[in-house]
Amino acid sequence: MNKKTVVGMPLLMTLSFGTENVPVDGRGDVWIWVALFALAIIGVLILFISSYQTKKIEKIHQEIFNRQKEMEKNQALILSNMGENIHDMVTKALKIEGDHDAIGGHFISKLPEGKENLEEKLLTVTNDLIEFLRLKSDKITIENETFNLNNVLNEISGYICSRYRGKDIDLIFDIHHNVPRLMIGDSLHLGQVINGILEYMMSTLKQGELQLEIEMFNTYKEEMELQFRFVDTGDGLSAEAIEKLFIPHYDEKNGTYRGLGLFVSGELVKMMGGELTVQSQLGKGTSFVLTLPIDIFDKNNKRKYRLPEKVLTSKKVFIVDRNYNSALAIKKSFAYFRHEVKVVSLEVFLESRPNLTPYDIVVLHETLFDRGLTGYLQKIKLEKELKIISLSALLQMRENPVHNDVIDMELYTPMNQERIFEMIVNMYNIDVEAIETEEQENANDSEQHKPKVYRSHIQETSNVTRSSFSTFKGKHILIVEDNAINQKVLASLLVPSGVEISLANNGQEAVDMVKAQEDTFDLVLMDINMPILDGYAATEMIRQDKTFDMLPIVAFTALVLDSEIEKMFGCGINAFLSKPLNIGKLYTALSMFLSETQHNTRRKEQRKEKVKQVTSLKGLDIQHGIAHANNSKVLYLEVLHEFMEAYGQSDQLFEKLVREHRHEQIKMLCIDMRGLTGTIGAHEMLSVINKIHQSILYKKEDLLPNFIQNYREEIGVLNRAIEEYLSLSGYKAAG
Repeated sequence: MNKKTVVGMPLLMTLSFGTENVPVDGRGDVWIWVALFALAIIGVLILFISSYQTKKIEKIHQEIFNRQKEMEKNQALILSNMGENIHDMVTKALKIEGDHDAIGGHFISKLPEGKENLEEKLLTVTNDLIEFLRLKSDKITIENETFNLNNVLNEISGYICSRYRGKDIDLIFDIHHNVPRLMIGDSLHLGQVINGILEYMMSTLKQGELQLEIEMFNTYKEEMELQFRFVDTGDGLSAEAIEKLFIPHYDEKNGTYRGLGLFVSGELVKMMGGELTVQSQLGKGTSFVLTLPIDIFDKNNKRKYRLPEKVLTSKKVFIVDRNYNSALAIKKSFAYFRHEVKVVSLEVFLESRPNLTPYDIVVLHETLFDRGLTGYLQKIKLEKELKIISLSALLQMRENPVHNDVIDMELYTPMNQERIFEMIVNMYNIDVEAIETEEQENANDSEQHKPKVYRSHIQETSNVTRSSFSTFKGKHILIVEDNAINQKVLASLLVPSGVEISLANNGQEAVDMVKAQEDTFDLVLMDINMPILDGYAATEMIRQDKTFDMLPIVAFTALVLDSEIEKMFGCGINAFLSKPLNIGKLYTALSMFLSETQHNTRRKEQRKEKVKQVTSLKGLDIQHGIAHANNSKVLYLEVLHEFMEAYGQSDQLFEKLVREHRHEQIKMLCIDMRGLTGTIGAHEMLSVINKIHQSILYKKEDLLPNFIQNYREEIGVLNRAIEEYLSLSGYKAAG
């Protein structure tokens, strides 16, 4: 092999000969340089990719930070806007002639056209402000108490259907068999979350279907989890809209607050250890999924709904509703009681008119009861026992429903297991009403002196104002209500008129307070949906003691169905008031039981507490603040208390932010404080805040240290004024 041949061999072959065969033309050096260059390129690529990934991560973090900053800004702007818009609404309301002594829109009997909406907005804004402040100051606590989920759902459906009555929407509650009757959790805040989500979806849905599906799951930790799935058939939301859904803001164009209810719901869900997610697609609707850890009251007896007689089970049921999905949800409720259920669509039923003879219970939408069908059903009833149920929707409930002799019961959607259970028992237990009638006829003379029972809806007394309630001055009323805001609204109506009130947060507290006899009550205003012991059970326990036969008990509830009302009277209720409260009807109810002709055998002497009337204190314009709290002293006291809890020590925060040169956070604090101090009448504090804010706006941050002492002094003066006024007013924090 000559030298020329060796030189011409491929590199791989020349390397195989060993070191003595290294090419003599320098190609080895070239390949080494190529390898080094390749390594350099790879290194540069790695650095580039690493740099790109770092920048990408930084960008994501910046976006998250910006979103958080935007959320905080919007929350702060809400507080600022609240103060300004409350002021605007008060000014407008006072320009309209009418009863300036009444309180909030849906608590008013009659108002001039235009004022009612302003008053309603004003009350809503004030309540939202209190709730927002409670969240900001970590004042909301989560309770774990026994409650009936069906009571929560009944209250919600009554409220939602009352507010949105007439909307062409099918509201469906689809409750799975594994959902127990009694649970342990926070029923008040759970109801608030469900109500907030449903209100948002009802307000954005023009027509179609809104379904709430409830189911229980076992988690991987062997714990119980309750899932609520809200699904509508609306227009859907874009990704951008979903991202902003839980960020509250003020819509200047429409003059309304957007997202505040969902923001509060989202925060409450976190506090309860749950999760709230949203999915939506344009043109295909929106769904919210709420999951919450929950505990069962009696794990060995999850069903809790057992029909009292075996003959009531294994019934054959036939169902036709206007909405097929609604019919399927109703089927699930009947199937819970081991009934055999057949569902037929409205269209199929109208086309074929199937044979109904084999069935024991026939559930038909109210629009189907024409003359021909009525005659057909009457013929079947002559030959066998057949129960006919008319099916209607609470949202479209008529004031004067059409009566048909063939119909045994009326059933309203949305429904739950408890309503079906009570309906079945009432349908077949026909002797109960006769026994009650006989007992009433045989009542002895002493029982005739008991407070009367008013089964009809209470009529409204016209031209009622807060001052009208001075008629009941000196009377002592026990308000049994788990919602602190409702407590405050009732108190703001009654206390200024000289009515003495006591508060119970649940049915058990009410029973204990009545039976303790330390306070003798002239009347009990009883909410129905409460934890630990609901209004039904509490009333029954009070009535078991004959000592309290003379005590009138008036239900205060959002429940509106005849079956629910009958259940109240069965427990010993004397009358009922529906929510939201109408002050003309409240006046009527109190007149029924608290007039001078009504004697109470154990009247407690009125307490002689006199609250010093003041219009202003140093650092606090009380008259201004009450005017901006819907002319409600009680709500104003609540706002003051929550302000002090959230911002009473804000001087320490301000000093810290100044020392650390965190100017953007100082600006946000100013926005918060401007709206709040303007609303409560803290003019001197507002003046200091405005000066600080101007220093930020005009880039004069070097002046900020000069305000530290001034801020500390003014917040101290304001705190002392608030404490003095709360003390003079005998204020007690809610809960």
